[in-house]
Amino acid sequence: MIRFCSLGSGSSGNASYIGSGAGGLLLDAGFSAKEIKTRLAAAEIDAGRIAGIVVSHEHSDHAKGAGVIARALNIPLFVNERTWERMRHGAGKVADVVHFSNGDGFAVGGVDVTPFSIPHDAVDPSAFVFSVGNTRLTFVTDAGYVTGLITGKATGADYLVVEANHDPEMLKAGPYPWELKQRIASRSGHLSNGACESLLAETIHPSLQGVTFAHLSETNNNPYVVEQFAKLVLERFKTPFHLARQHAPGPVTIVE
Repeated sequence: MIRFCSLGSGSSGNASYIGSGAGGLLLDAGFSAKEIKTRLAAAEIDAGRIAGIVVSHEHSDHAKGAGVIARALNIPLFVNERTWERMRHGAGKVADVVHFSNGDGFAVGGVDVTPFSIPHDAVDPSAFVFSVGNTRLTFVTDAGYVTGLITGKATGADYLVVEANHDPEMLKAGPYPWELKQRIASRSGHLSNGACESLLAETIHPSLQGVTFAHLSETNNNPYVVEQFAKLVLERFKTPFHLARQHAPGPVTIVE
């Protein structure tokens, strides 16, 4: 059994809880330690059960609170070496930093973690497969396009957390500077609604227990649009879905 909760997801900050019967971990810490503790409490998740923080990449909306929360909870930080070199000065002193490599698994709080490489404009970004026993949750955000590796890791998962960052037409017509629009839409940027829909269409199966759509842009996307394509592609097997929110935690989902 896996317990999953998005504590917040979007360009202003990202953090999620992934747990087992033995404990759990925090994936990313893009909020202040105070805010993370507040959101954990709101979701009725005991911060004392968190055995470590896993960081996907060094961008501030994923990593800015990692050092502070690691010190506050006296827990280790799991991060690949190149990412740590980019974020270490901002993180401050952390007593226990454990380096991982994409492709090599490790365990935190009773959860088996398999990081894998994704295309994004960070030094060595990771997505993850989280497993407890035979139950598997695949978590993919901050990817510029859907690679064969992403599709392979999503195939057969019991639960998917996948980025639906932007609608291309909204991005094109929106207020962002042209350079930022190009970055978001590039092959090292973020997954569009269409890319997300295509990934789901290719990997959906009868045993998929649910999907959380994450990292929605508040400027370049519309939750209604995401809901409409989600209903269309997930109707085949009546797969439930949820849209992660930026400003509040979502429900605690049990994946079996």
